Amino acid sequence: MNLFEKMFNYQMMTRLNETGLFTWTSQERAWLRMMMKHEAAREALHPDTWAKLNNMLQDEQHLDVQEDLTEKAKSEERSVSHPLLRPLRQMILQGQGFQMTGRIRHGRTSQEQFGFPYKLEYSMVKKEWYVLWYAPHFARLMSTKLHSITKLEPRSVKPEAAARYKASIALLTEKRKTTITVEVLPAFNAELSRILYAFSCFERQVEYNEENHVYRIVLTVTRSEVDYVLSKMRFLGKRVRITDSAALRERMSETAAKVLARYARSESTYVEEAAAAQADNHSKPI
Repeated sequence: MNLFEKMFNYQMMTRLNETGLFTWTSQERAWLRMMMKHEAAREALHPDTWAKLNNMLQDEQHLDVQEDLTEKAKSEERSVSHPLLRPLRQMILQGQGFQMTGRIRHGRTSQEQFGFPYKLEYSMVKKEWYVLWYAPHFARLMSTKLHSITKLEPRSVKPEAAARYKASIALLTEKRKTTITVEVLPAFNAELSRILYAFSCFERQVEYNEENHVYRIVLTVTRSEVDYVLSKMRFLGKRVRITDSAALRERMSETAAKVLARYARSESTYVEEAAAAQADNHSKPI
């Protein structure tokens, strides 16, 4: 077995990340090989990158889940790729701006807006690609769905202007951030790897109090991600608790109270509610 096949030690992984090393298991390599066969892979990757990855993975095991999994009927999904991904990625790498025309709310169209892109994001909830960009005219950070863009043209940006834009982006991004301290109950210290995995999409630091044997995870998130953090807290249940935000603790307390109230009700209450809902549906005109 490869030395890195079962590496779950957090401190060791942190050290590797600090030195710029990346480790991946045989299962991850097999999964990537399967993903490279997806029709969207050629659209999302540069031909040279696609060929290089295929050459690296040609000796890996073949992962075929079609025989083990059955996909039932589902709603139609958009492609996981988008034609604008590659040109936008090149603009970001080369420090270019763009001139954009796109659809906005209430059927209106924004005409020839200048922007400086700095990040591409994919929403797992909405199944949408977004470009995050800076609008120098308004000094604001913007987010636009790629499928809302009707016209996009690159624009050269002078190095000094690009440096100013990046400094403004860093400042505005920092202002949007907040920290949340999550404490792991000592009885669940053995599950630290699982808990850290649940928060792996956030910037985080881990502190350990040797006297109390308590791990504290300090999450740095944007304010728009707070609800997602709370969903992870509910998923982890009694293993963790928030220690530094009275407002977030109150929200978790409200959620727990509602759940307890729901499950504390008698069976007759559920029957009465179901009957009332059914009667209400029958009373509505078709």
